[in-house]
Amino acid sequence: MENYYSNTDSKPAILSNGDVVILGDLPANFTVGCDTTSFTSTRPFKGFRDIPPGVHLIWVAPSESTSSRSGFWICTPERDDTQRGNVYVKQWDKFNEVLHDPVGGVDERFRNEGLEQQVAHLSPYHLRAASTESSHKLALTQGDETPSDLLGDQNMWYQMTFAIRPELLDRITGHAQKSWNITTTDSVAGELILAEEAQLYASGTSRLLFTFPMDARLINPEATGPERTRQALDPSGWIIDKLESGNGGGLQPEDLTGEFQFAFLAGMHLGNFSCLEQWFFLATRLIFRSYSLAIDRAQQARSLIQTFHAQLLYNDRYLQGDVFEMMPEHARKLKLALTTYKARLDEKLAALGDLCTPDQQAVGMAFSSLESWLRRLGWDLKGEYVRSGNVMLEDGELVQAELSDFEDEDERGEFAPTVVEMEDGREAGLLSWDT
Repeated sequence: MENYYSNTDSKPAILSNGDVVILGDLPANFTVGCDTTSFTSTRPFKGFRDIPPGVHLIWVAPSESTSSRSGFWICTPERDDTQRGNVYVKQWDKFNEVLHDPVGGVDERFRNEGLEQQVAHLSPYHLRAASTESSHKLALTQGDETPSDLLGDQNMWYQMTFAIRPELLDRITGHAQKSWNITTTDSVAGELILAEEAQLYASGTSRLLFTFPMDARLINPEATGPERTRQALDPSGWIIDKLESGNGGGLQPEDLTGEFQFAFLAGMHLGNFSCLEQWFFLATRLIFRSYSLAIDRAQQARSLIQTFHAQLLYNDRYLQGDVFEMMPEHARKLKLALTTYKARLDEKLAALGDLCTPDQQAVGMAFSSLESWLRRLGWDLKGEYVRSGNVMLEDGELVQAELSDFEDEDERGEFAPTVVEMEDGREAGLLSWDT
């Protein structure tokens, strides 16, 4: 049943300030989140009003520390002074502990209870959305270590969501809707799951569909010879072809950024580890392996780098958990990918010389800003990496090629080789339990 009220003839004037979200039957002492803010309400929380244009994520949980959260996305469009906002209604299901669409139509409920009276008692949205769509396109000036457009509270949520659009949400959730539900237990198509987990997911949780799933080959199946090897080492061409051809599914080039944003926010705000797996996959296997994207699609490459930078800033500023500490093995692989990406990016930009365009220069500046910020984590992205050897393609074929990644063990830092003193065939100084 539709959870969306849009009878334009009967909308009260109070809706002239933006959209409205009504949360029905939500108990007291629940944690409620809306975009960058979350809080615990000692009384039953009724919802939000005056929601500004933009993409918004609203979620609830029985307590701040609970492992299960339920939420939904809405997209509020820009409107002129004569247009009024829409009303979204969600009902709390205490048995399944999820928000769902109300049973029965919402129009009759509003006529009986008075929409204007309900809306007047809702909490106002806490922030105004960014009034411009140019913040993520601003060029960094030489020497900027942290772009100012990423730091402002007013623009931060926009920077986190600017590439998410209704068509993208339809495709990921598999349903064309006015609002898009998501929970902690939703799984991601393509992830490796155990038999027990598969049985759980088959019992009713949703499967999220990404354009580049974790089990997908990152090469065109029709590619052969040197082109196939190139795509295995640098999937830029395959990404461009898949996004720009549309593939019959309404894809757009910026959808990779949108899915990157979706995966991060769903993973961190909803505690959805499947989405976090997808986020690490996109960062490590796609975005920071697509070296040629910085040259062939400079604006797209820059947008992805700045989005990643914004996500780290957002994590540091608004979230309690640390995305890298949640999945340390994935974080280690991401660090190696970033180290290789820096070296390859520097090489490609240096090779262009005077032919380097402003957009291509901006990619290098955006990555330098990211690199500067990562130093606070102790991440040193300077170093050599393996240049040549055998690489296994995703179908198991081994080819001799220039490697674009480190081996499984980083040969610097904590994994650097060291000289040790040997004693009776063993390293000296080790404890022994032999008697």
